[in-house]
Amino acid sequence: MRLKIDGQEVEVPPGIMVKDAAKRAGIRIPGLCDHPELEPYGGCRLCLVEIDGIRGYPSSCTTPVSEGMAVRTDTPALRNLRRTILEMLLSQHPCICLTCERAGKCDDIREAMRKVPQSMGCRYCPKDQRCELQEAVELIGLTKVELPHLGDIKEVVRGPFFDRDPNLCILCGRCIRACEDRGLGVISFIFRGFDAEIGTAYEKPLEDSGCRFCGACVDVCPTGALAERGSKWAGVPEEMVVTICPYCSSNCQIGLEISKGRMIRVKPEESKLCVRGRFGLEFLGRNRIQRPLVKKNGRLVEASWEDALDYAAKELSLHRKDRFALFTSGILTNEALYVAKKFASQVMMSEAVAPDVSSLDSRPEDLPGPMVVVGDLAKTNPATELWIRSQKPVVVSAFGTLLARQAGQWLRPNPGEEALLLASLAQALKGRVEAAGSVSSEEIGRAARGLQGGSVVVGPDCGPKVRKAASDLAKSAGGRLCLVGRNCNSRGAAALGLNLKYDQALKALSSGGLRAACIAGCNPVRAQPELAEALSGLDFLVVQDLFLTETARLADVVFPAASFSEVDGTFLGPGGKILQLRQATPPLGKPDWQILAELGRRMGAIGFDFCDHKAVREEMQTLDRAEQTDLLLGSFEEKEPSKGSPLLVEGPSLFQFGSGTRTSRVSDLQYLTREPVMEINAEDAKEMGLESRVHGGKVRRDV
Repeated sequence: MRLKIDGQEVEVPPGIMVKDAAKRAGIRIPGLCDHPELEPYGGCRLCLVEIDGIRGYPSSCTTPVSEGMAVRTDTPALRNLRRTILEMLLSQHPCICLTCERAGKCDDIREAMRKVPQSMGCRYCPKDQRCELQEAVELIGLTKVELPHLGDIKEVVRGPFFDRDPNLCILCGRCIRACEDRGLGVISFIFRGFDAEIGTAYEKPLEDSGCRFCGACVDVCPTGALAERGSKWAGVPEEMVVTICPYCSSNCQIGLEISKGRMIRVKPEESKLCVRGRFGLEFLGRNRIQRPLVKKNGRLVEASWEDALDYAAKELSLHRKDRFALFTSGILTNEALYVAKKFASQVMMSEAVAPDVSSLDSRPEDLPGPMVVVGDLAKTNPATELWIRSQKPVVVSAFGTLLARQAGQWLRPNPGEEALLLASLAQALKGRVEAAGSVSSEEIGRAARGLQGGSVVVGPDCGPKVRKAASDLAKSAGGRLCLVGRNCNSRGAAALGLNLKYDQALKALSSGGLRAACIAGCNPVRAQPELAEALSGLDFLVVQDLFLTETARLADVVFPAASFSEVDGTFLGPGGKILQLRQATPPLGKPDWQILAELGRRMGAIGFDFCDHKAVREEMQTLDRAEQTDLLLGSFEEKEPSKGSPLLVEGPSLFQFGSGTRTSRVSDLQYLTREPVMEINAEDAKEMGLESRVHGGKVRRDV
């Protein structure tokens, strides 16, 4: 499609907006309300243009291009109109520095300015040099604001993770649209006239309004009105390193903004981050172990790397074969998991195990046709759930999860009857429609009618029985089964078959069959406190971790490991795709693969002389793939509840990941999980003689 912009011939694909077409041609049109990730809005009116054949001044961000269109973006009338609009906007915004003749040259008086109680403009703003309002003022050429300042100074609102400064807000509505794009709509315009601002219903705190603190509003804010508190005054980064989020298997790409060797901020990179990926990396600099620790006289004391490695190698050599197991998890890189497996099998003649279960060749986003979803993906894998939500799937859940409330059909079994319901759906596809517990035959029949050829998605919070029933349902439907992994590299752990003997290793540990163990990338004592006694009874225990965890305190040797931001490596994506993890900050420990390789060399093993992670990759070539059926069955055993006894269902939390080893070191995530909640059905509570009580302003009555 051809058009002219300021006399310049431009060829663009159909359907794009005039402003985007101008940008492709190198022509900048000012604007403050539009954003690449949001639908066009046309609210700020700064991007007005003149178009032949169209009356008035249409907004370029909402006007699609057409063949032969002639556009003018910089005429005297447009310049005057934009200056007037911008001046009116700045009459309610701290703007002295935006138009100051010394802008950019006032470092000598910066400290004095910061003593002024009101934000005076760009030199004091937390978005200084990153503020789009600064860019608009420069582009439009506004040098003076003659209108008097309107409105009163408003109080800054503090909440988890970020501050909201209504004095710096320009009411562009970006944050509102970003929140609606996530399907939440927690914030909106409130009040009118000079009192207009953005807030929540009844001006409740965000944590009481359904906010999930994904940070989408902060990322689209053009000014300093929304500022991440941890990096509020960190300024402009020296570099940004693109890597992979270290939490769930959605594998969101993130950008780490680095300054002076320290991570100051996280940005989404073509992804929709959740609270953990956006704000949950504070643990990187919190109470890290930086020197090896060796137990002497019952106390862990610092030791050199050489001494600690020699001691660990000597003691481990006494406990080979079935006396030893290496416990790990899918939070480690492919390279670390590969060396862990090689160390366990070739050096210790034993097994490396991990609890991770995951499909290898698919993810929900790749599945065709209708879909059944089991599990609370909104809490375990938020980015994956966000995509699934738009597909309006059939959701099987005993609870009113975010996905269940927006599903195409919600099948609500009693807690613990999910596997029974999936089995009934499989039978219905074969023509036998029967009720399943609390779900009627009519509901099951209606769901089954649209499932032929469909896929079944199972969250990591589901047990083996549900996974097996889901597998049977997928076969009956002629579709595919997708087991969503818990950790960032669950696929890598599953591809190496590390979960196949996890149960046996755990039983051996609990029964006293093991006499020594290495633990890397997990904290079993925090996840399962009952294991503390078994681990304490080992003859020798080695732990590799970032922190002195509950498990590490029981160890004979503790090695400081490097975090995800301190190593180069890879994760395994769907279909064998390799996802790159890139070093962004100086290491405070050593990569897990390197620690295990050095132990292997000290124990006389051949083939552990890896110079870097690339050498490990070359040896790996392709990961050995375990059978899908084994992936289904090789995990935790489930205990059957006694008949008639209450069933305690432990669900995942968005604000805590796994055992909480990392998220518990993020102060605001701790704040959001400060009050554990247990819900009970009102009829059960009455039968058990329990009363409804108000706690923290909330009454819990029903599940």
